[in-house]
Parts: sequence; C-alpha cells; structure tokens
Amino acid sequence: MADSSPILTNFTSGELSPRLNGRIDMDKYYNGASSISNFIVLMHGGLVKRPGTRFIREIKTSSGSNSGARLIPFVFSKTQAYILEFGHNYIRFFKDEGIIVSGGTTPYEIATTYTAAQLSEIEFVQSADVLYIVHEDHIPRKLSRTGHTAWTITDVDFVDGPYINSNVSATTMSASGTTGSVTITASAATFTSNDVGRWIRMKVPDEWGAAKITGYTSGTEVTAAVHVDWPIENSSTTTKDWRLGAFYIGNYPTKVTFFEERLFYSNTTSHPNTIWGSSTGDFDTYSPTDQEAAVNDDNGLSFTLSSDQVNQITGMYGGRYLHIFTKDGTFNLSSGSATSGLTATSVQVINETKDGAADKRVIPASKSTLYIGKNKKRLREFAYNIDYDSFTSPDMSVLSEHLGFGNFEEAYFQTYPNMVLWIRRGDGALIGFTYYRAQEVLAWHRHTIAGTNAKVKSLAIIPGVGDASDTLYMIVERTINSTTKQYVEFMEEEYREADGHTKDDAFFLDSGLTYSGGSTTAISGLDHLEGETVTVLNNGAVESTKTVSSGAITLTNATTKCHVGLAYDSELESVNVEPKSQYGTTQGKRGRIDKCIFRVFETVGLKAGPTSSSVDVVPFRTTTSTMSATTPKTGDYTFLMPASYSTENKLYVKSDTPHPCTISAIMIQMSTYD
Repeated sequence: MADSSPILTNFTSGELSPRLNGRIDMDKYYNGASSISNFIVLMHGGLVKRPGTRFIREIKTSSGSNSGARLIPFVFSKTQAYILEFGHNYIRFFKDEGIIVSGGTTPYEIATTYTAAQLSEIEFVQSADVLYIVHEDHIPRKLSRTGHTAWTITDVDFVDGPYINSNVSATTMSASGTTGSVTITASAATFTSNDVGRWIRMKVPDEWGAAKITGYTSGTEVTAAVHVDWPIENSSTTTKDWRLGAFYIGNYPTKVTFFEERLFYSNTTSHPNTIWGSSTGDFDTYSPTDQEAAVNDDNGLSFTLSSDQVNQITGMYGGRYLHIFTKDGTFNLSSGSATSGLTATSVQVINETKDGAADKRVIPASKSTLYIGKNKKRLREFAYNIDYDSFTSPDMSVLSEHLGFGNFEEAYFQTYPNMVLWIRRGDGALIGFTYYRAQEVLAWHRHTIAGTNAKVKSLAIIPGVGDASDTLYMIVERTINSTTKQYVEFMEEEYREADGHTKDDAFFLDSGLTYSGGSTTAISGLDHLEGETVTVLNNGAVESTKTVSSGAITLTNATTKCHVGLAYDSELESVNVEPKSQYGTTQGKRGRIDKCIFRVFETVGLKAGPTSSSVDVVPFRTTTSTMSATTPKTGDYTFLMPASYSTENKLYVKSDTPHPCTISAIMIQMSTYD
C-alpha cells in the first residue's frame, strides 16, 4: 500500500473532455476536472458558485406564432447602458435592471419591420447614440436614442454609393437630362423592380455623375434623381462607362463594423466576399475611388477578397487591423504601413489563417478576438503570435471539445469580475469560458439554469448598475404551470463581503425576487412562478420549500428580507486523482481517498464524497465556531471520506443550498493498493 498527499491547487484547465481521461502526461490534466457545473472558474484558479438570476419581466410573446425575442446591448456610457428586446416587429428597452415604461406599467416600445424569424440574423455596431443594424432583407438602418423613452429607427440615407464594379459588357446607358428627375435608358435589359432605391453612376463623356433610382418602368428604363450632375450634349448621348449600386432590395449587406473612422459593410447575396468602406468620418457617404479623375485619401473604398474560391465573409471587427472572418479563413485589412492610416488608395489585405468562421458575431476579448469556428462546435482565438510573427487562430476548445456539441450560437465577453465568455448553445445550454490569457487561464465550465425544460434563448452583457460588475442578461424559456414562458432575467453580481455583502444578501436562486421590509410571512408578486416549487432564503437561513399559489407563498417564519426562486446545485467532479507518486501511477489501481481538506473562502455549506450519490456534509463548526450555520466561513476544513475502494479515485463536491461557496484548493490524502 502506498500513501500520498496530492493537492488540487487550481482548476485553470476547466472541465476536460472525457477523451482526456487518463492523460496524466499533460500538465493541464492536473488543473482540470471531469465536470464543473454551476461553478465559475476564477482568474485566480479557484471555483466560485455562480450567482442566481433575477426575474425582470416576461417578453412580449412567449409562445405561439411569432414568439421569441433577442437581446442586443446598447452602451453609450457606464451609466447609460441598455438592453434591447428585439421581437416580432418591435423593440422594448431595459435599463438599470428593469424595463422602461412609457406610463404606469406599460412597456415603452417602438415598431420595426424585423420579424421573429429574422432576429437571429441581425448584425449591428454602435457609434455613440446610434446603433447601425443590418439584415439581408432590410436596408441598413440607424437606431437612435435621445432619451430613455425617445428612440427612433430610420433607413440609412446612403450618399453616392456604394457600388459594384464598372460595366464590362456592350450595354450602354443614356440619361434624359443632367439634373433633377431624369429617365435612364439601357440598350439591353438591365433593371428590375428591386432596383428602386439603388444608386447608378455614369461617365459622360469624361466626368462621372451619380443618381438614385426612384422608379422602375421596364428592364431597359428607370427614373432617377440626380445627385452628382454629369455633362451631356443631348439625350441621345450614350456611354458604356456605368456602374450600379451594391445595395438594393433583396441584396443588402449582412455585416457591419467601424475601422479607422470609416463604416464598413460586407457580404451581400451577390457579392459575399466584398467589403465597402465609407468616406473618412462620413459614415453614409461612399463616393467611389476607381476611375475617378482625382482620388482623395478620404474617398470611399471597396475590396473583394482574392482566394481560390468565393470566400463568404461571416464577421468583421475593427481593432489595430480590420479583422475579416470568412467561411474558409481569416484576413487582416490595413494600409500596409505602420506609420500611416488607411486611405482610398492604400489597401492591403493579408490572408492570415485557413481556419474558417461560422456566420456568427465575433467577440472582442482583451487583446484578442474570439470567434466561433465554422462548424459551430469550436471556439477560436485570433491574435498576434510573436513566435510566428503573424496572426494565428488556435482552437480554444481542444481540451473541452465535448462542450461544443449542441452548437455555439451566441457569445458575449464579461470583463469584470472574472473575464468570462458566456456562450449560448443551440440546445439552450449556457457555457462559460474563463479567458485570462496573461496567466494562461483557459477554463470551460457548464451552467444549468433552474426550471422545468429551462433553455437560454438569448443573452447579452452591459455594464452593471453603479460600480457593479458587467451584467449578463438572458431570455430564459421554461415550462411554468404547464405553459411555455420566456423571461428576461439577469445574473446577480458575485457575493463578496469586501463589497459590503452579508449573509442576507446572498442571491443563489434562479428567476428569483427579493422581499425587503417589515416583518411578514406573506410574500406576493410571484406570479411568474405560479404553481412552481420554490426555495426561500429567509434572513440567510433556508426555509422548507413552498408552492406558489395565486402568485404568493406563506412563510413558516416571519422575515424582514428573503429571496424566493428556483433552486440549483453547483457541482464539481474531479479527474482521477494522480499524486505523481514515486511508486508509479495510481491510474487503474484500487485505492481510496481517505481525507480531504477544503480551503474555502466566504462559504456556507459544502458536501463531498467518493461518488455523486454518496456525498455528506463537510463540517464547518469547531469548538470555537459561531452558533450561526449561515455565516460564511473562510479557512481549512477537514472531511473524512467514507470507506470506499475503487479503481477510479475521484472526488465529488456539491453546494446544494442557496448560499455562497468559493473553493480555493483541495488537499487530499489517499491510499493506493498495487
């Protein structure tokens, strides 16, 4: 028999793939776990129980025809941050952890033309108080804010473009005049009814003019309003030098971002691998550069990616370079100079990697950009690598590839307090990825939102109220009282006594609400949990479960502050413990973990055991302990494991009460038999 005393100092590798079971030759094995559920991996390496979610309001349409919604962030400043609920032909607005109303309790909303089926395909980028929105079936739009209940949405009024390449066919064009409303005639069928609103540019004889199509007559004739006059001798003057606008009905861009004071659009149906950049500082003007008599540095520009196949652009993000993500690789666009900015005539594009991206929003994270791989099962990091003197896109999911099954659909990065990328999977699961590259913390963890058939349908992050952490908002679908409901909820801030929190403030229930006031046993206002069995944290102590009836419950003990909501467990399953013994590996040998010492921080209640079904309470009381069992404890606490021999020496840890829990390290004493 061999005795050993391994220590689990951190969990910075997160939940590891079951395919890595036994890979004790990897250093990351010792910092990983077989399962991490409802624990967040801290940047320091320990585990903290995720906070609960607080209920705000049901979305406008929870079920049936045109049901569902999507959350989109709108951040003007730390004190003026909003969550927008985009639903079927409407937008509602949330601020300071509540919904904005226009009077009484009626939510303030504005009308849109985006249908429920189109919501997932909307892309956006924000500049000050304006959100630019794109979708392939809609002309790009601006959502503008002038007050909490003063929002307007309008079509972008493009000026002079953007355009596709100049005509190379034998078809000629002529205009009936030089200014105002004119008739444009083509020598061959060129126009369709979808061209109304499209730009057209003609060179007659040596100067370019521009007009916007206002009416369709036939394939060879349209009417247009002249924007830039062109000289013509008479109405019979024709030219082969013409070009049509890039955007028109049924062919609008699907990607948008800012870079070096220009607004870039990309990926239309007819030109999926082309980008168009605005004039510098003028986001609606796209006066072109090619074939002009004089080209200014601040003119609009366009560029088509060159590769051995049509490379559909799936995302863009403007950082030091304009990062362009496509189905089959990543690109960087810049001026090609370290000392000068991008101009209309200095455009350089470099194909950095062949690792494709899914048609999903990319995520800026510290000095890197994270993006979902083209099969939607992997997360990749796009960042400069000094070893290769170029950008690389390593797979961040390789050690936890099992968590990608269900498909990554939506992600946002929370910078404080723990630098976590929150990901919504297509099956409704919530996945966390602690990403702190400076300390090589790349840790995955799973989160199960409480409730019957609970699924996360959308998520977004904005700065929290006051000096609080970034706040994760979600739309959560559940079956409530046999009916499908979708609620907007947000994850509470992390419990920290340093922030003034006490045991009464601990919020570790989902879809929960708080009562604070005079002593009472009657708690109402719980209509959103009608018929559900709820857990109550009453002045820091757990009451017996209650069933909500007519939106209310009656407590066993009077309260001055209580939290009511749906309970969840936080669980850890270690890997097969490997002590790196001088007697060789312990893998596959019969043995047992005799004792564990848990080093905890501000923790109430913990259970442990050799299997998930055989856990017992870790005793926190000593002869010098306070009488209150709900006071958070910090220190080392010993747990004697029950006698159990196995070839799998794993440790199971559970926090199953609505209290805080932080595990800093676990010291283990174990025996192994050859």
